[in-house]
Amino acid sequence: MKKIGALDLLWSGVKLNFLQASWNFERLQNAGFLFSIINILKKIYGKGTPDMAAAMKRHIGFFNTHIFFSSAALGVIARLEENIPNDDPAAKEREIENTKMGIMGPLAAIGDSLFWSGIKPFALLIGVVIVLLGGTQRPGLWIWAVAAAFFIYNLPRIVIKYFLLFKAYYQHQELFGLIQKIKFQDILRSIKITGMGVLGMFAGVFAVTNDQFIASHFVDSLLLTAVFFMTVSALKRKVSVSRILMVLMTACIIIAYIF
Repeated sequence: MKKIGALDLLWSGVKLNFLQASWNFERLQNAGFLFSIINILKKIYGKGTPDMAAAMKRHIGFFNTHIFFSSAALGVIARLEENIPNDDPAAKEREIENTKMGIMGPLAAIGDSLFWSGIKPFALLIGVVIVLLGGTQRPGLWIWAVAAAFFIYNLPRIVIKYFLLFKAYYQHQELFGLIQKIKFQDILRSIKITGMGVLGMFAGVFAVTNDQFIASHFVDSLLLTAVFFMTVSALKRKVSVSRILMVLMTACIIIAYIF
């Protein structure tokens, strides 16, 4: 058995970008997970061996978690595959499968809340604000808006993904304690508050763009102020950010067609 190195983990992390490339309704992300971990399994068991076949069969089963937190699951499973002896294949199968099933749910819950309800809407908000502040005077500003949204969304994705991958493999016993210590709800709340602040500042700045006073944009300012307070009220009632953005986008499309 060859020892797993940092490059092996890094290559598996890169392949996790295709976790949902062969998503299916029966076992969800199973094929993508096996594709990501197979290079590690080959190092542990060797090509064409019965143990390798058993490991592939084990990981073609059900798998589903948040795509950016899946690296934590891969790191833990890779370490278990390497450390647990093959003296009792049934016991090894049980322990790995129980561990996998036990960590998928919590990782999915944390990832969905942090990314789909926090970082992704915030990144889109920043991009939209940059475009709208530029107006028709700066048509090329959309490139910077896309770049800003792309950077804000992908920087935490990459950092979290590879940090969890290496932490889960090298210090898998400390991983769950670390995840419990990180106050994800506080981080999510901070993102939402920052987003509301950006939206509020945008409402004020938009009202005085092009060297004009608020009076010349009275209707626009009134609508933006109303949207801001309705958004704050919805967030206080714990309406998801994604739902709020969908409602706002739908309303904007309808108003654009009417007027």
